[in-house]
Amino acid sequence: MDHEVDEVAHVLLQKMGDTSEFIQKAADESLEVMVGSVTPARAMTALMASGVQHRNVLVRKCAAKHLLTAMERIGAEKLLSGTPSSTELLVRTLVKLAQDCHQDTRCYGRKMLSILMSHKNFHKYLKQFVPSRDL
Repeated sequence: MDHEVDEVAHVLLQKMGDTSEFIQKAADESLEVMVGSVTPARAMTALMASGVQHRNVLVRKCAAKHLLTAMERIGAEKLLSGTPSSTELLVRTLVKLAQDCHQDTRCYGRKMLSILMSHKNFHKYLKQFVPSRDL
């Protein structure tokens, strides 16, 4: 399923924006299964591409929730050992989630940042990639 994860995540996150609570619950459960079944890095990439920047609050909350699950599976050492551009994208995304207007999304963002805080270079990356007004 790794090859289709981007498209599947995009469609399921779009369904989270639907008004029907039944459809939202089914999409959330499907995303949970998807995140548990694919490579965590692929799940992270798909969720960051499709859900974190979305205008709908529920879509961002759902993406943050499942992004947290994928990050817990990977761990801080592996997350921050990638290329500088991927590390920058990750740090900026998590800071943005930690400042989201929705309380649950902020909570997930803070939990993700706390995972990364255990890495010895996290504070250096934070100062390097995040504007001072967001720190």
